[in-house]
Amino acid sequence: MKMVRMELLYTSKMEQSSTNKITLLFGRICSGKSSYMPDSYRISVSNLVRGILNTADRANLQNSQHLDQEIADSLLMTMFHVCEQYPHVIVDGIRQVSIVNRVLEEFPDAELVWLEVPTKERKRRYEHRKDTKDVEPFEIADTKPIELECQNIFEVYKNKLVILDNN
Repeated sequence: MKMVRMELLYTSKMEQSSTNKITLLFGRICSGKSSYMPDSYRISVSNLVRGILNTADRANLQNSQHLDQEIADSLLMTMFHVCEQYPHVIVDGIRQVSIVNRVLEEFPDAELVWLEVPTKERKRRYEHRKDTKDVEPFEIADTKPIELECQNIFEVYKNKLVILDNN
């Protein structure tokens, strides 16, 4: 863990090319994050969390708040690597303010985008997608602590967010 932090500190903010565009994409469950700007390189935080926890179990993935620093380290290392190769990188699925803060320390010009979708439409999408990982009703999934943390991001960064209607 300390080696990762030292490597991140060693990496200069100046290494990020001025041509790179970084978009941190936020939204509640079924807000359309995975289909937003499909032509950009995408880093899915949930995939990083799966790797850290070595599981695909949704309950374990949603109970990962205590791993925020480890998730941030993994995300930043991935971002530094990817930014060398792609002009636009989208990071979707950050669910904690502490992780956003760490990313913004290294990428202060990142654009923050919130996809706003009415609850009724998100519920329709949730029920329509019939994903095997969706083992609980929408009302429960939408009020999990990790989803409430995502809403906290909205509150903390509401003055910096570009809010898009993704209905």
